[in-house]
Amino acid sequence: MGLLIRFANQWVAGERLEDAVRATKEVNAKGLDAILNLLGEHYTEKEEVEGTLREYLHALDAIEKQNLNASVSIKPSQFGLELGRAYCESTIVPVFDRVRAMGDFLWFDMESSRFTEDTLAMYEDLHRRHHDVGVCLQAALKRTAKDLDRVLGFGGKVRLVKGAYREPDDVAYKTHAEVDAAYGRLLRTLFEAGDHFAVATHDGKFVDEAIRLSKTHKRIWEFQMLMGVRDPLKRELTAKGYKVSEYIPYGPNWLPYFLRRLRERPRNALTMIRSFVQG
Repeated sequence: MGLLIRFANQWVAGERLEDAVRATKEVNAKGLDAILNLLGEHYTEKEEVEGTLREYLHALDAIEKQNLNASVSIKPSQFGLELGRAYCESTIVPVFDRVRAMGDFLWFDMESSRFTEDTLAMYEDLHRRHHDVGVCLQAALKRTAKDLDRVLGFGGKVRLVKGAYREPDDVAYKTHAEVDAAYGRLLRTLFEAGDHFAVATHDGKFVDEAIRLSKTHKRIWEFQMLMGVRDPLKRELTAKGYKVSEYIPYGPNWLPYFLRRLRERPRNALTMIRSFVQG
């Protein structure tokens, strides 16, 4: 397990808020913003949900008191969506209100497709009250083109990702080529009709495509990338004047996230083992 933890440290800041704050200060020093995410999902006990709420409020306190260039990103199933949308929204509102009070930004992560509709409904409701809130959309889902039109229709802000969840064939594209084609279409829609959005990709061709589109469509946008992935590219983009935010996960529930990253990018396992042996 100790060896596994050392491998996971490439993608996870650590188990405590202090670890996430340290990682945030490091990326801020490199000219990047940070997006903090407490790991954990699918909570069905109110005690777990309430603990998550307290932790995010502590994280926001740390961001404000230490003057960090950072925001937070939340998973609805971690805030009790399994217990009903009304309950979930009631637990998110204190975080939302704290973010508003400090003039920060709140991101909604998108989880598996069974949560998509409820997540979008809660997002739309909160967006009516304050616009500094954004939602993640996954190119792998066949419904996302319509979801993007819906979100842009009410002025929402989007983080566009490919998607990391295993989904049924009837709701998601299955081949890399299909997902890439969908991501390209959605990316063009964002630059043509959106504003204040995030291009969340480590794929060089879409990094280049976003830069190309930005020459024609003057928008407020940024790149977002995961902690521990393509660090040289982050430095290169920052040096060229592009805004880059690093998604920094932390918390004791790191193992499912770590395994998902390995499943998503198996070649990372070889890279990590090589680095470990050389070190």
